[in-house]
Amino acid sequence: MKKLIREFIKNNISYIYSVFRPIAGPLIYMQTKKYKCSRKILYLLTPPANLSNVGDHAQAVAINEWLEDNFKDYKILEFDKNETYLGIGAIKKIIQRDDIIFLHSGGNLGDRGLWTENARRMVINCFPDNKIVSLPQTIYFSDTENGKNQLNITRKTYNQHSNLTIIARDNHSYNLAKLYFPKCKTMVCPDFVLYLNPNCPQLKFRKDVLLCLRKDSESIIDRNMKERIVQQIGDAGEVFNEYDTTLNKLIPRRNRKKELKDALSIFRSHKLVITDRFHGVIFSVITKTPCIVLKTIDHKLPESVGWFSELNYVFLEDDINRLSETINLARDITPVNTIDWRHQYFDQIKENISHDLKDECHEND
Repeated sequence: MKKLIREFIKNNISYIYSVFRPIAGPLIYMQTKKYKCSRKILYLLTPPANLSNVGDHAQAVAINEWLEDNFKDYKILEFDKNETYLGIGAIKKIIQRDDIIFLHSGGNLGDRGLWTENARRMVINCFPDNKIVSLPQTIYFSDTENGKNQLNITRKTYNQHSNLTIIARDNHSYNLAKLYFPKCKTMVCPDFVLYLNPNCPQLKFRKDVLLCLRKDSESIIDRNMKERIVQQIGDAGEVFNEYDTTLNKLIPRRNRKKELKDALSIFRSHKLVITDRFHGVIFSVITKTPCIVLKTIDHKLPESVGWFSELNYVFLEDDINRLSETINLARDITPVNTIDWRHQYFDQIKENISHDLKDECHEND
């Protein structure tokens, strides 16, 4: 019974913290104070279990792997969004000046993801002396009064930090980052899930189309449009299965790799993917599954597809009425092009951070 209780607490710690808010900070400090004098990386704002999008958790898997590969001299401490909010006081007690803070990547640097954006601002305000790296983000502030107000708050917060690096996830976001955050260091890099080498065996026989569509406010596909998509799939003589990267269950930290493996198996077993999901595209790329990308409400997907211009199996289709033609073109493609994502992009982040740390050491000398 004691073992079961310990296992339950371990697997649901973030939820327990959120329920017992007054004691969350002290509990987090008790768990982490032994690392106070260690050389640390604080990886903050990762997805808690209740944010059940496999894509978000896939990023955490990839980023943890990248951190372990590139910062072997550091102790890596991960805090999800709940733990970061509730444990900020504890983090203040254990952090040292030469510790590095990494903020989780995604598509929430803007007024659409204010829960996370407010947490990012909080961290940036709380740790003015630490190197902070905001990992690849899609940047989007709406052209509304609230969007403009939130942008002003973010600009003021970010630009006052002397050692903040903003990494954009696409070229449009990169241009916005340079415009909005002139006092910060800015970079551009594709989504971190591409860092993974999933070692997926290629299946000799794939079948059917995988339809992976959003069911949230970022989708422009209403009921009528979906019916047209289904009709176009039928016109191309194909059968389809549906899948969404947002699952109807919790994804605790210990289950991330399993859920990612299961998702990749689903993509790998189909001969074609049609999706308006960002990580629907990414999962297709790393499993070398031909993919047709549909538009959403902002620049996230069209801009991100630019990373895959060298690949012969990713197609952007903005006219659903032409979908059957694109299906006929894409389904028989044999993926032959490859990109060394690690060497071409992700190694540069480590090199830039190392360069910044050396410059900081020289200044302190």
